[in-house]
Amino acid sequence: MTSKTKPLNDEMKKVFYPWVRAKGFVKQKSTDPHFVEFRRETSSGIDVFEVQWDKYWRPYFVINFKKERVSDPKWQYPGRLQRISGGSLNCWFSLSKPFIYKLLTFHWSYEPTEVVEELMYAFEELENWWKNGEVGGHMYFNEVHG
Repeated sequence: MTSKTKPLNDEMKKVFYPWVRAKGFVKQKSTDPHFVEFRRETSSGIDVFEVQWDKYWRPYFVINFKKERVSDPKWQYPGRLQRISGGSLNCWFSLSKPFIYKLLTFHWSYEPTEVVEELMYAFEELENWWKNGEVGGHMYFNEVHG
């Protein structure tokens, strides 16, 4: 992992991973460092998400999610939790600020703590989706949107 991604990865390990463990998620073993999977068993199925890091180790990641062992069609498709809804890499969580924010603030990047806080805020939408199928504004479903 390059030095540009390490501070963000370290912040995820320090803040986000313990936070989701406290919500009942268990980190799974993986042979690919680009993917970190978590699972939680509930009475309504298994909630699954994985942190997918950029394949070139740039400081970008997305949360892939799904619900397993359910028959209800509202959980039929897996999705992605992103900084903004859309299909491109620019929609992923990252240290890089959107161009308009760079112009307005004269700061080129976010601090790792800001990115993790944004993820934790958006993660509540994912919790609602697992609970009742409600789709939030940070979610993207390729089968629906693509």
